[in-house]
Amino acid sequence: MATFLFAWNPKYWNWPELAAQRRVLAKKGYVDVQWASGATRQIEPGSRAFMVRLGVPPKGLIGAGSTMTAPVEGPHWREDHKLKRTTTLHLWIRFDTLFDAPVVTMDDLAVPPYSRFRWATRASGVRIPSNVADAAETLWERKVAAFNDAAKRAKIAGAKRASGPR
Repeated sequence: MATFLFAWNPKYWNWPELAAQRRVLAKKGYVDVQWASGATRQIEPGSRAFMVRLGVPPKGLIGAGSTMTAPVEGPHWREDHKLKRTTTLHLWIRFDTLFDAPVVTMDDLAVPPYSRFRWATRASGVRIPSNVADAAETLWERKVAAFNDAAKRAKIAGAKRASGPR
């Protein structure tokens, strides 16, 4: 199955639902999010999806999941475009991981083989070449596991400090 990159730029939209969606993901193990797919119509349900944060530091990959639907036309997500009755393509993504800040940074992606792809895209729904997608998947899994291990160690350390000396 193909892998696609979806972009979020806080300069244009602050994603007010992100914290609530992350809480849903923590409880259910996934969260479904409707997202614009740019001009790309050829995204099949079940395709791999990565979310990249752009525009405002920190920049990099913040989420991963799978597309649930093919793109369909609907109202544009930006208010100024909605007023002009501009439409765009949307689809649903089921995220199994979603963070506030990048787990894989743009510095991580600036070296081969990842640097063979333009991660700082201006639009969502960009197909990632298979060889780069495979390498990015391995990097993503390694970075998420390291993040989760560090979070678990911090939680244990905090619990030990809270219980005080014995």
